Amino acid sequence: MADDNNNEENDFNKLLPDLKNNEWSKRANAVYKLKEFNNKTVNDSLYDRLTTEDNENVWVSLINVLKDKKDPRIIDSLIKTLQEDERDELRRHSAYILGEIGDPNTIEPIINALKDNCLEVRINSAQALGKIGDKKAIDGLMEALADENPVVRKEAISALNLLSPTKEIDILTRSLNDNDKRVRSLAAILIAKANGKEAINELIKILNDKDIVVRMSVIYALNKLGGPEVVDPLIRALKDPYWEVRSDAAAALGRLGNSEAVVPLLETLKDENNFVRKSASKALENFKIFKD
Repeated sequence: MADDNNNEENDFNKLLPDLKNNEWSKRANAVYKLKEFNNKTVNDSLYDRLTTEDNENVWVSLINVLKDKKDPRIIDSLIKTLQEDERDELRRHSAYILGEIGDPNTIEPIINALKDNCLEVRINSAQALGKIGDKKAIDGLMEALADENPVVRKEAISALNLLSPTKEIDILTRSLNDNDKRVRSLAAILIAKANGKEAINELIKILNDKDIVVRMSVIYALNKLGGPEVVDPLIRALKDPYWEVRSDAAAALGRLGNSEAVVPLLETLKDENNFVRKSASKALENFKIFKD
């Protein structure tokens, strides 16, 4: 056993000097090989290299290796990089890794990064906040819904969807009119999860949205929110040009159970699409109008 320990020590001691090699490729190669050794000497050497490394490729390798080793010291280093480093790539990667680590103590600096000049940093920051799942991020993500870039707005909605906030429905309602279809779609879903019944009229207005996924998301939301006012819009959706929308509308009407939907659902049994007919038939089962 002693011989094995000595051999391991000799192996990593041969690699440690390469962490200071002038050629970045040799430093990166040393980092890659040192990841196999899990002891204090190696981990300290890798962390020391991280604090002075100026090559982006080596820095990213060091961060990933230390993350896999669960070295808690990298959190402070990532936060500092996210806040202060001038290199977009490092800030972008820092936000991503912080999201992977999931430490709730990193929420504030990641929220601040939602206003970073770099688009990729803002995108990764929104994604990270969704992964961490701390409701303290809700206000910052709500502000990000006003970002000039639709991808950031979409990722903010996605993150909020994971956090399931129950406030600021008015901000989400405004997102129903966003130029980006992904934002409109996710806003509808999020309103449903937040039980935003006050947004039902606005949801109904975009049930004729030009995008099929948005219309399907609105049907999902109306079904979740319920109420007699959603029945007529869902009945109209039974005539949508796309069978996917018609099928979802039929299923929603069945779950809502309002008797006004019976005749329209019976008419839908003649729909040209088999999936729509099946959805209408299953919906009608809830009304118990068929004899056994």
